[in-house]
Amino acid sequence: MTEQQLNADLTRAMKAREMPRVYVLRGLLTAIKNRRVERRGAELGDADLLEIVRREIRQRDEAEGFAAKAGRPEIVAQNRAERAMLEAYVPPPLAAGELERAIRDVASTPVGRSMGAIMGALRERFAGRFDGRQASEIARRVLAEPTT
Repeated sequence: MTEQQLNADLTRAMKAREMPRVYVLRGLLTAIKNRRVERRGAELGDADLLEIVRREIRQRDEAEGFAAKAGRPEIVAQNRAERAMLEAYVPPPLAAGELERAIRDVASTPVGRSMGAIMGALRERFAGRFDGRQASEIARRVLAEPTT
């Protein structure tokens, strides 16, 4: 996913008059521009863009929960639709088995026998594609196993 791809998708949505998609993409591009301003014009990497999209997805999750508590089914449906649009820009998460294999690969190296080394290597190789809590649980279990 790149900013150019998002701009192209926005243009297509505007031409097709898909207003919900237009609003979501405009909001996402605004969040990206705000991040660039925070960093004083520095280019944003893929990990930064992915982080912004995930933050927008979390915001939709929160809003959906509040709308459900308030008994507003139309807003719940709107937030679900927006979240689905945003999730199209996020790579699929690693399955638990793939995540465990990656952790075992890192842990098998002499340098990788610490939690920090494992998590750092995972962030480097699979940025945004794994749940940190799940990864740390698996890493703790793998590190607790006796070395052979």
